[in-house]
This record gives sequence, structure tokens and C-alpha cells, in this order.
Amino acid sequence: MTNRLKGFTRKYTKKKLWTVFDERYGFCFLERLFSCNWFNPFATIWLNLRSFPLSQAICFPIWCYGRPKFYGLSGHMIIEGKIASGMIRFNQTKYMAPSNMDAQTELFNYGKIIFRGPGIIGTGNKIVVFRSGTLDIGANFKITDMCNVGCFQQIIIGEQTRITHRCQVLESNYHFVANFAKGIVPKHSRPISLGKGCWICNSSTIMGGTKLPDFTLVASNSLLNKNYSEIPESSLIGGIPARLIATGFRKIENGMIETEIAQFYKMNPNQVFCMPESANPNEYSYVDKFK
Repeated sequence: MTNRLKGFTRKYTKKKLWTVFDERYGFCFLERLFSCNWFNPFATIWLNLRSFPLSQAICFPIWCYGRPKFYGLSGHMIIEGKIASGMIRFNQTKYMAPSNMDAQTELFNYGKIIFRGPGIIGTGNKIVVFRSGTLDIGANFKITDMCNVGCFQQIIIGEQTRITHRCQVLESNYHFVANFAKGIVPKHSRPISLGKGCWICNSSTIMGGTKLPDFTLVASNSLLNKNYSEIPESSLIGGIPARLIATGFRKIENGMIETEIAQFYKMNPNQVFCMPESANPNEYSYVDKFK
């Protein structure tokens, strides 16, 4: 502890040191404490006991925060894999996130939701799973804020996939549309499958029939409406409708590498961080500590 304090004093000036202390432990901490969603034991007990098999519900795998809205929990949930209390945080405030934190997340579950590991569901989301629908969510997922998820048949969200603020994942347009030229009324829903490690950037819409390879990065304000399996993994796509822009990209998840890069730019603001020739994409995208 003493060495850590000495490291802080060497790293920061007195003024900066006070700012860091205030942010983490002082008035700034208190301001966040009273502004963020608090843990809600009543919503936590109700959601778990109402949704999970009793053997899983008594572990309370979902912790609820704030005042989430439950408009129907006649469906069910299940954890596939290791169960831990609070492994999924529901309606949790992330105060540095770019979206509005004030709205509460709404849940309509008439079908089935499968969780395959820990994850975070932020504020202001609307999640609807209809009676025949299955929402299958992989481990280490994030659905941040103000997102709209609508599942009629099946939506698969791969492990470590991030769906950022103001995105929509809708496998249906919710209405039948008559095609009088062909004399048909096609189905209004098609399943969606998002691969492992995808990053769906803000204000994008993913429509029915979308299929993404692993580690696909989707640019902001994009529209996805088809099977993109022919593109390589670790690709960047974007546009309306989305198309391939470039390949060889991954979101960095490794906390140690991210800290190293941030420190480099702090010391060298006018230079570009160059990865070593031996850099392994899997090492850079490895989730070493999920929060």
C-alpha cells in the first residue's frame, strides 16, 4: 500500500493527485453515488424467482438496479454454464457512457432468454421476447443504453459482443406487408445471429436475416439486413445498407494492453502506437477481467 501511494505521488502533481482522489473517493464519488441507479433488492428477488428454475433463482444470478419496468414475465430464463450471484447486472448505470442514463430498462419476456455467462444490460433499453422467441446471449456481453431488442423467433448474441447505445436489434418489422405485384405476404420475421466478439457501434440497426462473422465491427449509423458470412472475420462494415469497408480490425479488450496504449499516448501524443510484429489478435481481444 505504501509503495502504491509513493507511485501515485511520483506520477501526479499535488493538484492532479487531489483530482484523482476526489474522483475515486471524495465528493465526486458521493455525487455519482446519489445520481446512479442503486441496487434494488425487491426487483432482484422478483425477477429471479419469477423467471428462473428455483435451483438457479436462489443463486440470484441477475442483480437489478434502479427501477426497471417489468411488463410481462410469463416466459422463462435459464443460465447455461457456471452460475454466480450478480453475474448479470440489469439496468445498471455506467456514468461515463455517452448516452442518457435517466431512463429505466423495460423487459417483456413471454418466450425464453438464455444467458451463457456474465454480462451487463444498461439503462433505457427495451427488450421484448415473444412467445415463440428465444434470445440467446453469450458470456461477457454488453447491451449498453437506449437499445431496442425485439425477438419473434431467434436472436443469437455471441460471446463478448457489445451492442452500444441507441442501437436496434429487430428480427421483425412487427407488421405484415402485402406485395401486390407478386400477390404474396411474406413472413415479417427472420432470425438474427451475431458472432463472437462483435462490436455494434452506436445508432445502428440490425434487421431480420442478419448474420455476422466473429469479431465484426459495425460502424455507427449502419443498417444491416442480410447474411454477411462471406466476409472474413475481424472485418469493418458500415453504411446503409452495410458493406465491407476493410479487414483486420478488432476491438481491444485486454485491460493490460489497453493501459499500455493509453500510457503511450499520454507520453507521446503526436506519435502512433505500433504493435509488435508478433502481436496476436486473440491476445488483444481477450477479456481478462469483465466488468
